[in-house]
Amino acid sequence: MASAGFLLLMLAVLISEGSSQSEGFVKIHCKTQNIGQYEQESRLDCVIHYSGEVEDPEIVAVIWSREGVEEPVLEYGNEELTSLPGYSFAEPSWNNKNVNVSLLIHKTAVKDEGVYTCFVFTNSGFNINQTRLNVTAKYGVPTIQPQPQDIDLNTDGSLTCKSTGYPKGRLSWFDKDNKPWLEQPEVEVLKTENGLFILSSTLKIQGGSSFSQYTCKVFNARGDEEAEESFTVQDKPSAGGLGQDAKYSNMILDTKIGAPVLVVGSLILLVFYKIRSQQDDQETEGDVQESLTTGETKTTLTDDH
Repeated sequence: MASAGFLLLMLAVLISEGSSQSEGFVKIHCKTQNIGQYEQESRLDCVIHYSGEVEDPEIVAVIWSREGVEEPVLEYGNEELTSLPGYSFAEPSWNNKNVNVSLLIHKTAVKDEGVYTCFVFTNSGFNINQTRLNVTAKYGVPTIQPQPQDIDLNTDGSLTCKSTGYPKGRLSWFDKDNKPWLEQPEVEVLKTENGLFILSSTLKIQGGSSFSQYTCKVFNARGDEEAEESFTVQDKPSAGGLGQDAKYSNMILDTKIGAPVLVVGSLILLVFYKIRSQQDDQETEGDVQESLTTGETKTTLTDDH
């Protein structure tokens, strides 16, 4: 881009000479804010407006630059068009009569975010304006990783939720009734090489907890929910034997079995008691009868005497 220095120098000369009249004939109208989606096309809209006095206008030079970047991202001058990879005019068939000088970014990256300056020099004057590009990357559906892998309701452990996007958002945990946890764990933020943010949140779980379902939700920088994922902790048998449900079932089974056994046992004891009582009554009756018989004998002997 050998002509960039020449064009910038020409601009400096025009400004130093106070070319306010020439500047008044040409105005660039740009959209103040532009939202670009990560890895999608982004368009920075700028259009030239001429005053009524201008006849047969023609564009001599256009320079698009981004704050923090030394060389222009797009440049037209001396009837030649050059640009950095991934940048072009939004109008595919643009020529020096086309007042639409909008810039197109073909595959938006986080590094493309920032303030852009558009300079236009025509045969009727020049003008400069700025516009800003904000980049967003929608957060994906969170992933939840349990630790240990086979965590259950009887085991102490944790659930780690992760989601990637841009700009920095937040993660929040909710219970099975969709109520947020009162003590939200801290969200860790890791920036990747491509500028995206990896959000991570680890929720501690204690064995014997009454909750079995946990939901992690991700919110963007504006506070809007973008995605969620749920995890269910299984009720597996504990190391000592049966799980909670099995223990409860066994308690019910023991109750069902124990009650009839108790009744049958009581009946057996009652029958045994009755038999024993009858035997005791028979023995007592026999003793009485024997006593009566002995007494009658003694009386008879006495009478004979």
